[in-house]
Amino acid sequence: MQIIFIHGMNQQQQTARSLEQHWLALLSQGLKQSHQETFLSYIQHHMRMPFYGDLLTRYHLQNMLQASTLTPQTWPHFPFIHRTEHPEKSPKVLEHHAVQNNLPDITLNDAMGLSQSFKSITALGKDLALRDFAVLMNYFPKLHATLLHKFLVETYLYLSNPHFIQAVHTRLHEQLHQTKPTLLIAHSLGSVIAYHFLLLHPELNIQRFITLGSPLAFRVIQAHLPQPLQRPDAISGDWLNFYSHDDFLSAFPLSHAPFDFQPAIINQQIQTSIEHPHDIAGYLTHPEVIATILQVLKKST
Repeated sequence: MQIIFIHGMNQQQQTARSLEQHWLALLSQGLKQSHQETFLSYIQHHMRMPFYGDLLTRYHLQNMLQASTLTPQTWPHFPFIHRTEHPEKSPKVLEHHAVQNNLPDITLNDAMGLSQSFKSITALGKDLALRDFAVLMNYFPKLHATLLHKFLVETYLYLSNPHFIQAVHTRLHEQLHQTKPTLLIAHSLGSVIAYHFLLLHPELNIQRFITLGSPLAFRVIQAHLPQPLQRPDAISGDWLNFYSHDDFLSAFPLSHAPFDFQPAIINQQIQTSIEHPHDIAGYLTHPEVIATILQVLKKST
């Protein structure tokens, strides 16, 4: 069985080799945590990763969004947002009375724990704000498309540029064999690319399709895919979709129309890192993701 991994956006600083080694290291970590290290050599021997990160450089474009943190490097100017000025009030002077407060003693460990708590709360608040922002954008697809163009250059390129689409699909075609049983695992934008490619190649034999942090739930992405959306005939087995409520690009399951397929997509909610909710590490090392990969491999070995 061949194992195909399709990476997500913002990998133009990587090479095919370095990215493959990074994913293998994450798989090794996940397998070790699940006490299944013996499968690493099999995965290493059978895995392929079509690399398309260098194509963005060829088009002389640069992504403006860090995929791991989902924090835009620059925010657009919204002229309809104005800061409200409030008149300053005269401070009210109160009579001072000495009060004795019994403050608890704070150790160095307490201070470090408090600092970490503030860091986690800040990261969580940022992610919740971005997630809610993404929900809002889903109801305004034209504005969402504008933001995609501004922040997610790779996504916009893939969805709107036929030359870029063809170049990416060529990379996949070089690795995917027509009749060989395949385990296909795709992250982020890679899940959009994989889904589109499978629609165009029904002759493939995908025994399990695993999507990690997929943004397919967003209407602006759906609108640029072949219509009507349907379950690809290339998937002979099941489709498992892992999503995280901490990850604003994949905060929703693929369960409602237009993804109410038969057989249904198996949606599994997991928790990823608060600080890097969309990063591949949070998905690829998760025990439930590792388990779904091993289910297929155990049948083929």
